Amino acid sequence: MLKSMTGFGRARHACEEFICTIEIKSVNHRFLDAHLRLPAELSALEIPLKRLLQTRIKRGRLDLMVNVERTQSAELTFNPLILKSYIKALEELRTSFGVSGEIDLIQLLRVPGVLNLETISPTQSVSAKLEASVVAAIRQAVEELDRMRDEEGLAIKNDICKRLESILAMVTTIRAQAQGSLIAYQERLRTRLNELLRGSSVEPARLVQEAAFYVERSDIAEEITRLESHVEQCQSLMDQGQEVGKTLDFLLQEMNREANTVLSKTTGLTGNALEIVNAAIGIKTEVEKIREQAQNIE
Repeated sequence: MLKSMTGFGRARHACEEFICTIEIKSVNHRFLDAHLRLPAELSALEIPLKRLLQTRIKRGRLDLMVNVERTQSAELTFNPLILKSYIKALEELRTSFGVSGEIDLIQLLRVPGVLNLETISPTQSVSAKLEASVVAAIRQAVEELDRMRDEEGLAIKNDICKRLESILAMVTTIRAQAQGSLIAYQERLRTRLNELLRGSSVEPARLVQEAAFYVERSDIAEEITRLESHVEQCQSLMDQGQEVGKTLDFLLQEMNREANTVLSKTTGLTGNALEIVNAAIGIKTEVEKIREQAQNIE
């Protein structure tokens, strides 16, 4: 299935010792660019987790955040030696320099090193349980992310397929109109020569030769065939739906180039030239809209 590079996933796992919350989001990027925010005790998981993400996601900027809340009890203690040193220094300021004022208990508690937060160190089994839970939660978050990417990918696919059908219809119009190019140019050339020669006769063979020479330089049959081929390849990619973003972007560049060539070769033609020009411009417009969508495809 066609996947978008934009999505969001969230998962939560709770047990007796801790609660872990996982959030992952992805946006457009040319390659896979994963950024992980892990607690210090889970730093060893960074490389395994990146490998896990690589198996599920091929392109996009990923931001994964792991938050762990411990449910174990914690105690606050103070350091009496540091506290006594600060109080002694304050007393010396008062007696030696005549500094007045009362000692503020709240300010003392804010002094670095006075208060310590002591937590129960996790056992090896608890640490292993935490790592396993984080990995499982990340898998769930990636599943949710993938569901969102699939939904958006389907919407993108439907839009692109409609635009490809529109391009194919305009290519058909160009093919039909291009068949009358020789006759239209013959008529224009005949009129111009009659004006220049002031009524003198023009050899039909010469007229046909000149018109054929010009039409040969203005022949767009090859460009039409390539446009049709590129549309078919794009439609095939939409059905394939696996890592099609880069290939689709290349085909769209080629389609835009072929449309430009059609426009340049159509210059000077009369009669049905306007229909060809309008169709070629329409193709370029649709190609550009598809390219905007393709920027978000994995």
